[in-house]
Amino acid sequence: MENPMFKIPYGLYIVTVNYDGRDNGCVSNTFQQVTDTPNQVSICLNKSTLTCEMARKSGVLTVSVISEKAVFSLFERFGFKSGREVDKFKDFAGSRRVANGTLAVTDGTNAFISMKVGQTIDLGTHMMFIGEVTEMEVLSPV
Repeated sequence: MENPMFKIPYGLYIVTVNYDGRDNGCVSNTFQQVTDTPNQVSICLNKSTLTCEMARKSGVLTVSVISEKAVFSLFERFGFKSGREVDKFKDFAGSRRVANGTLAVTDGTNAFISMKVGQTIDLGTHMMFIGEVTEMEVLSPV
């Protein structure tokens, strides 16, 4: 029997944080808008990741929407390496600092949305961050 959970559509996102002067980021597939007024979004991160730890401490993060045209090296940089072992932004020019102090990834993405965390929910292996949108921008139509 086919699993209905595999029929749920997903996007892929790079979640970026900055804490104590250090930038980090990881790939997630669990971003969504949860309310319109106020404009709130949620993202889930594995609790074992440095990105999750830094998001809990800083209370702000940015989610960059990965484009269908993104190159595989973007996934390798943010999805296959641990920020505890490498600086994921070293020699990476495809980002820019946004108002909340994080880096929005601009290469291989089509938009970014920044948020201020209002609440967190412990989901066992993951932490859900829910917060109000503080900045957003469309970078490309695709």
